[in-house]
Amino acid sequence: MKFIRKLFIKDYQDTQNPKVRFRYGLVAGIFGIISNALLCVFKLIVGVVGNSITIIADAINNLSDAGSSVVTLVGFKLSATPPDNDHPFGHARYEYITSLLVSVTVLFIGILLLKSSIEKCITPEEVSVSVYTYVVLGVAIAMKLVQMLIYLDFSKAINSGALKASAADSRNDVLATVAVLISTIVIDVAGDKISPKVSVDGIMGIAVSAFIIVSSILLIKEAMSPILGEKPPKELVDKITAKILSYDGVIGVHDLVVHSYGENHCFVVAHVEVPADIDITKSHDVIDNIEHDFWNEMHVRITIHMDPVDTKNKQLAVLKLRAQNAIANLDENLSLHDFRLVSGQTHTNMLFDVVIPYGSKITLDDVKDALKKEFGNDPVKYFFVIDMDRKMS
Repeated sequence: MKFIRKLFIKDYQDTQNPKVRFRYGLVAGIFGIISNALLCVFKLIVGVVGNSITIIADAINNLSDAGSSVVTLVGFKLSATPPDNDHPFGHARYEYITSLLVSVTVLFIGILLLKSSIEKCITPEEVSVSVYTYVVLGVAIAMKLVQMLIYLDFSKAINSGALKASAADSRNDVLATVAVLISTIVIDVAGDKISPKVSVDGIMGIAVSAFIIVSSILLIKEAMSPILGEKPPKELVDKITAKILSYDGVIGVHDLVVHSYGENHCFVVAHVEVPADIDITKSHDVIDNIEHDFWNEMHVRITIHMDPVDTKNKQLAVLKLRAQNAIANLDENLSLHDFRLVSGQTHTNMLFDVVIPYGSKITLDDVKDALKKEFGNDPVKYFFVIDMDRKMS
């Protein structure tokens, strides 16, 4: 479908540009509105003439799809709105809301189809089949396949949850229409051999509606995730970390938090470790360059907290390594940072932050017990002052 992008979308490869992203949504929305409206009219005519509840329900589904395309179009328009005083991080999350609305609409249609199909099974009615029925259903399947491929191609190009939901909806429509075609063939070929009390039309409708309901629930769950705030992709975290570490004067990075306010609207907070013996103005200059380069090269706003680290104290390095090994014996995914010592007359405080992944059953008491076991026989008496961080990626 690359030729469609080249034909209808100016600068189609510049997907980081909000204007280009909107053009993707505009083309997908207009195509969805026109194609679904035409399918709705044709199916409604054939369904009413042939007295087929499944075809009529499929026509109504196409009408809802046209409405969903309008919602998608409006969502892309709103998400492209520039930041303002009330929304300083922009409006890109409108696209997430659009994805949720489309998914809920699919669920609603599935429930309506289930209701009408059950009623059809309870009170079967004769269904008439003509050549026009096959023509309309064949065209519908072909059109929905084209829709699905375009939506899927566009969604991958700009990483759009809304278009991914539309692609899944089109896939459901293909399966639904295939089911209608199967029931139509069965009625046309073996209708006189089937008991009048059995509604093939209704049974197929129940099967299709069940699939639509289940898939829509999964779509709703997927659409809710970025709205609630989901874990950033590992590829993005690795890319950000590697870029920060590529600068001279940077020896480590931790407490990396990635906030997504919509696709291509990423805000990052990080603690960057620098040697404590380097002139602070030089380190600050490095930090400024990092923040500047992130915006110019990745269109990411990053705020950095600078952490000076004593790299010349060999005793501190040895104790840090022992502490790291001790907690790694509990769980290899544990890590520590901001390691320092504060000496007193009777004891020495060992202070650091330990990073524990979400889902881990390790507690701070477990960490302290492991450290007591490691340092319990040392001539110096250590008190452990530990803060817990959660691994965000």
